[in-house]
Amino acid sequence: MPHFILENKNLILFLNLKFNFMKRRGLIFNSQPNKTVVFALGLMLGLCPATQIWAFDNADENQVVLQSHKQVKGQIVDAMGEPIIGASILEKGTTNGVISDIDGNFSLNVSAPNAIIVISYIGFKSLELPASDPNLKRIVMKEDTEVLDEVVVVGYGTQKKESLTGAVTVVGAKQLENKGTMSSPLQAMQGTVPGVIITRNSGAPGDESWGMKLRGASSSNSTDPLIIVDGVEYSDGINGMRNLNPDDIESINFLKDASAAIYGSKAAGGVVLITTKKAKAGKTVVQYNGSFTGKVVGLQPELMSLDQWADAVITAQTNDGYSDSNWIRYAKLAKLYKNQYIDLNHSTHPIPEGFKDVEDFVFMDNDWQDILWGNSWSTQHDLSVSGGTERNLFRLSLGYMYDNSTLKWGNNNNQRYNMRLNNQFKLSDNVMLTSSIGYNRQDQVSPSMIGKVLSQSSPQPGLPASTIDGRPYGWGTWRALNWWAEEGGDNKLKVSAINISESLNWKIYSDLDMVVNVGYNTSTATREKVEKSIDWYNYAGTTLLATEPTQENSKYSDSFSRTDYYMASGYLNWHKTLAVVHNLSAMAGAQYNYTQYKYTFVSVKDINPSLEIPNGAGEVLIKDGDSKPAKWHEAMMSYFGRLNYDYKQRYLLEGNLRYDGSSKFRPENRWQFFWGVSGGWRLSEESFMHSLSSVVNNLKLRLSYGVLGNQSGVDRYDGTQLYNFASSNGAYIGSGKVSTIDTNGKIVTTDRTWERIHSYNLGVDFAFLNNRLTGTFELFMKKNNNMLIDAQYPGVLGDNAPTMNLGKFEAKGWEGNITWSDKIGPVQYHIGGTITYTTNKLIDLGATSVLKSGFVDKQQGYPLNSYFGLRYIGKIQTQEELEKYKYYYLDGNGIGMQDNIRLGDNMFEDVNGDGVLDQNDYVYLGTDDPKLSYSFNVGLEWKGFDFSAIFQGVGRRTVYRGGEGNETWRVPMSAIYLNTTTQSIGNTWSPENRNAYYPTYTSVGSINNYNYQCSSWSVENGSYLRLKNLTLGYTLPVSWLAKTNVISKLRIYFTGADLWEHSKLKDGWDPEASRKTKDLGRYPFNRTFTVGVNATF
Repeated sequence: MPHFILENKNLILFLNLKFNFMKRRGLIFNSQPNKTVVFALGLMLGLCPATQIWAFDNADENQVVLQSHKQVKGQIVDAMGEPIIGASILEKGTTNGVISDIDGNFSLNVSAPNAIIVISYIGFKSLELPASDPNLKRIVMKEDTEVLDEVVVVGYGTQKKESLTGAVTVVGAKQLENKGTMSSPLQAMQGTVPGVIITRNSGAPGDESWGMKLRGASSSNSTDPLIIVDGVEYSDGINGMRNLNPDDIESINFLKDASAAIYGSKAAGGVVLITTKKAKAGKTVVQYNGSFTGKVVGLQPELMSLDQWADAVITAQTNDGYSDSNWIRYAKLAKLYKNQYIDLNHSTHPIPEGFKDVEDFVFMDNDWQDILWGNSWSTQHDLSVSGGTERNLFRLSLGYMYDNSTLKWGNNNNQRYNMRLNNQFKLSDNVMLTSSIGYNRQDQVSPSMIGKVLSQSSPQPGLPASTIDGRPYGWGTWRALNWWAEEGGDNKLKVSAINISESLNWKIYSDLDMVVNVGYNTSTATREKVEKSIDWYNYAGTTLLATEPTQENSKYSDSFSRTDYYMASGYLNWHKTLAVVHNLSAMAGAQYNYTQYKYTFVSVKDINPSLEIPNGAGEVLIKDGDSKPAKWHEAMMSYFGRLNYDYKQRYLLEGNLRYDGSSKFRPENRWQFFWGVSGGWRLSEESFMHSLSSVVNNLKLRLSYGVLGNQSGVDRYDGTQLYNFASSNGAYIGSGKVSTIDTNGKIVTTDRTWERIHSYNLGVDFAFLNNRLTGTFELFMKKNNNMLIDAQYPGVLGDNAPTMNLGKFEAKGWEGNITWSDKIGPVQYHIGGTITYTTNKLIDLGATSVLKSGFVDKQQGYPLNSYFGLRYIGKIQTQEELEKYKYYYLDGNGIGMQDNIRLGDNMFEDVNGDGVLDQNDYVYLGTDDPKLSYSFNVGLEWKGFDFSAIFQGVGRRTVYRGGEGNETWRVPMSAIYLNTTTQSIGNTWSPENRNAYYPTYTSVGSINNYNYQCSSWSVENGSYLRLKNLTLGYTLPVSWLAKTNVISKLRIYFTGADLWEHSKLKDGWDPEASRKTKDLGRYPFNRTFTVGVNATF
């Protein structure tokens, strides 16, 4: 008889009885079943697992015989005799189960006297006892302190934590939970995972620009970590993680050393393995997690008030030798007519020279930070249903997130929709099919002209946000920033992604199994952008007539991109134990990846802004807006293997090998081996350590070395000579123009190949005092001796040189984490911390380049993203000192030093002593990348209450926000018609204030450029400490919930994020903010306050 029928014979008999019963009752006519009944029964058959309990045996149509039942009663307590509330008591192989009440008591009816009872609770070891066992009356559960039994996901498989020899860090689902509305799972882990540096560059909804580095860089080219979700590469990488629902994630494993070599050429930046949640056998469980978050704008620079700005203008102009300039007159009017309006067309006030193109003076004493930014909100809701039996498990989850902007003007928000279905089907005793299907969608809208809002500095405080009757305000050539957002049109982005992973596991023999995995990811993005023309008005409401800027033409653009990723892999796993003490395992397989991409763009000019659609009168342009190929594809073929050996689980060895072939390279350089070896020694298992076993529970030394690959420095078609086709004024062919052919400007090289990164790691894992004190410590180094860089060819060549394997790069550092967990009476608590230190050096870039002032991303002999400038030696205090300084350093310099510098200005050191201040005197000032990141955390649990706090910080980061077209934020009066920050008020040099930090106010650009250039004076210490997360929750007693007969667990909580920080920055910006305080980098981060609920039904 077929297996399916055997498994479901009771169900078939039951359905037969039901059909006969319904036939007698008239529900089935003419031997044809009623469609509704058939659909309902079919649905039941489709949804019910093959081993679902149906309490019917063989019987005729008039008999139904119920199985016998046995009632099991008991109490569950811990080692101290305290009752355990909410423990799961389940009849094995069924969905029949209950949970213990407030006193730890339970009562369960089982189907047979010989049934097996499974008792489980988080943090305790699970038990299995027969229903007839007398110990069920009082079950004592032991805490699960055997952390070494934990199973860790590694490349193409899992390993017990005790046998790991690589540097692998695991983040569990608990660390991702209850953090409020999260734009990305990275948000919950920032600063808390050793060796993992997570950054964000903006607070814009959907555009936070999250970044992640595992142990810093491995090359001057991109080395982002490889992201793998349920065994399939996530083609959108770190950027795509923003659309993953944190509530769906079971664990995130970080492979940081040679253990990543199993992924070969894509593992230079490490590997991130994400496993989504699966169901557990038992009754169907419904879970709901919901939260509402209030958002308050965090740190922003404080702007000068109207009086402060006017005083600064008068002081700067006076310092510059003016006694009655136009701006002095204007500033005096501003102080005199604060919060008033002057109509220059009907006023006795003379219009100052230079203001002839304005019709009004308005002095409103506005704070443009408050005008643009305010409070907002976000919300997140997740619902999941899971259950099944040991043969058929399922988990279906739905998620929704809405994040509204703190920008008060225009439409700016981000929505995320998630759906995931995970199934496990046990097709037979030795064949398992695992399926994971995810769908993610992002709907984002932002003002089309957000760039004009964020790229410009703050207006002077007197200028209003609107006209007297609430319309867009313009003043001369200036436009009120808020109206670019409000009236400039919407930029709508829709991103949809489908991720499929199907895995078949066949246990061929007891020690041999085969895994076949196929995966498919597709991601599409559509962007519709409307830029409307705006009518501007004077304050009185009359139309503004100005020649500059000219009236903008409305525009419409539409772009579409699609990425498809295909993967197929298969591998064999073999394991064997010899003579009890020798454990061997091996894995070997192959994988094929193929990715294709397509992009289209269309734009239309001169559209009707009221319709927001092309009106047919404009010009249609079809082009590639990003200057990328409209279509590309790439492929990779790989063979891989792993060998493990341990003796008595005491001496551990592992080897990884991968052989990759990439379509990016020419055939002769396409294939390359990557490999890694590692070993471990569990000292705690040695006989000489047995006397310390009560203190030392685990002590393991690890050592690894491997060679990883990187191909990010090569474009997809660099191995082929490409040509550009451009229209020219040549001979006509029909109605068109002849096309001329030109090379793409890059010479093809035939010997370019993979970057090979050598990875070294030394680590120790420890667990002391009955596993109450646990932690790890790692030393690491990475060397890249054939880094891809642009070759240096003579300028007379007349073409661009190709990238070649000529560079050398090195990175090194250390990391560690430590946790103390214990219990004092009914109070459980933990205290822990992490720390990471990384540094790098570009050893060889092929040629030494001349030092430049400011930010330099690549400079031979220094770290990536470094700052260079002059060394500050003090202020010019006397006339004699001024004349001497100018005499020595004014002539022949190349840094823009002006002969009009004066008392109170900065002095810089002639480092090389040649009597000239130039680039030869530039010194290294630090790096924009944080060298040190750390965190510490504390948690408490007591009688249903839980509390946790996470502090996160950064050390040894240098910040300089100059040279990015945003000088007015940091240089007082650099543009006199704009506002600036308050940091300099009362702290500028004067004969009475010689110890002031800032030079005298001036509106002379050359002097400001000199004083505020990148130097040891102008760079700042970017270190900070932040209260990243604070959570307080309460789980209601089970006895209260039992009365509902619906809810089995209910927790309410409050979470605050980014609530406090300590920073030494003087400029007022958030210490996490990018050095670029314009565009999205100007978007402020937020303090968030969340209330939420977790319910299980």
